[in-house]
Amino acid sequence: MLEPGRPSVLLVDDEPRLRAQLRAVLDDYEVVVVGEAGTGREGVELALRLRPQVVLMDLRMPELDGIAATRLLLASQPSVAVLILSAYDDPALMREARQAGARAYLVKGCRATELVEAITSAAADQAGTAPSGAGAADRLEAGRSSG
Repeated sequence: MLEPGRPSVLLVDDEPRLRAQLRAVLDDYEVVVVGEAGTGREGVELALRLRPQVVLMDLRMPELDGIAATRLLLASQPSVAVLILSAYDDPALMREARQAGARAYLVKGCRATELVEAITSAAADQAGTAPSGAGAADRLEAGRSSG
């Protein structure tokens, strides 16, 4: 399932159409999508079973929101990199996501290259192969409002 040199990602969003679009974009950039979930609870369960390097998590979902799902997931699997992908460009939500342990917060509609860079960087950080310097979250904070 996992291929060397290609980051593995679990998509967690309650919008099937958006998940399909994300999968298509990530396939173009050779990111391996290992699974998809439509609720926060399902996302946590799949992440624990599939063990992706990165979980791309929406904020507002049924059963368990992205913040609560991030906390729950990281309590059981602290090595996974959670990236929040949200429709809300809200500094309070960004802070809350970071406090929950998310590595980065991206706003839906960001450039595909920005999304892929965040995933690749987070996967490298998770695998311990990132170049020295700022982590994915730090790099994204500086560029988050450009998407």
